[in-house]
Amino acid sequence: MTALEAARFFAALTTVPDDVGGPERLCQACLRVLAFERAAIAVDVESTGRELLCASDSVAERIEGLQATVGEGPGIEAAITGMPVILDDFATIHRRWPLLGAALDLSDCGAMYALPLQVGAVRVGVLDLYRVRPGRLERADWVAATSVARMVTMILLGDGRADGNGSNVVLGSWWDSAPRAQEIHQASGMIAVQLTVSVRQAYARLQAHAFAGDRTLGDVAHDVVTRQLRFDPAAEQAG
Repeated sequence: MTALEAARFFAALTTVPDDVGGPERLCQACLRVLAFERAAIAVDVESTGRELLCASDSVAERIEGLQATVGEGPGIEAAITGMPVILDDFATIHRRWPLLGAALDLSDCGAMYALPLQVGAVRVGVLDLYRVRPGRLERADWVAATSVARMVTMILLGDGRADGNGSNVVLGSWWDSAPRAQEIHQASGMIAVQLTVSVRQAYARLQAHAFAGDRTLGDVAHDVVTRQLRFDPAAEQAG
């Protein structure tokens, strides 16, 4: 990324309204400098895995939530492989990600471009960019998107710290200001206590419960945190 591109992105951050706080500012800045209609950022959390940091709107949030729930999709694949994943037309999604395709309402979806947020061995997460209409990206749009992904990576890295293995990032204030992501994290911890399992295993149970009920992780996590839903060890063993 050139100094000019960096300056343009930071300028976009300053133009986001003051009432848009925390991680949402990053998503909004992405849309101000890129030719996309929607954006979302998901991060790698050491204890549970991939969790949503921010989404530009409810459609992007739902797609991200469904990816996390079914455990597949362009964003998941980009985060795992460390390579960009392109879906030019959501109508073809069933070929590679049948579970996600079955769960999606394709009327709001055109194309999706997942860019890993990674520097060397340090993984931050993934930037998912969406277009309402299907179609291939122009080269200039792709170059701009990858440049912005690098900038988002450096911003998140600058605010966080690497874990003991240097492979995951423990985020600072960006993570602290993402209430839905915090709720999923908190719910995983509560389920871990209820079932006497690790947090990662608890996250998997949360994922399975959401998938079985055709709901998003965030919705089920909210029920757990507000104590409308409790995971019963006896029922889990019986199942």
